Amino acid sequence: MTDKPLSAVEKVKEESRGLRGDLGEQLVSGSDHFSDTGAQLLKFHGTYQQEDRDQRRERRGTDSEPDHQFMVRCKIPGGVLTGEQYLVIDELADRYGNGTLRVTTRQGNQFHGVLKGDLKATIRAVNDALVTTLGACGDVVR
Repeated sequence: MTDKPLSAVEKVKEESRGLRGDLGEQLVSGSDHFSDTGAQLLKFHGTYQQEDRDQRRERRGTDSEPDHQFMVRCKIPGGVLTGEQYLVIDELADRYGNGTLRVTTRQGNQFHGVLKGDLKATIRAVNDALVTTLGACGDVVR
């Protein structure tokens, strides 16, 4: 072991109660986004917090806050899904995302444009289809 101080991200992970932190509380808060700490933890749950880039130009020069949305990535070992699993993920991209479904270079699927209020339902539906988001993002073994 080294005496080198932990990086900010490693410190967040160490203090996160098994990568849970206060994500549950933040999920039901009235905000459209998570704290910086929460955004780091979301990665391990297959989710990235993003700024709505389409709104960025309209906001330029104003004092308005960024509009946040989320990308949800499914971890699909070997890139193999059943037809039923694919159809569920495709439908979720339409229902909760912006209607696009992307296949990643590591054979995962991801959809963008998910709003914070829809994250729980989205990930639950992914899990109900026997697919996971855990370990699809962040500093994990790939």
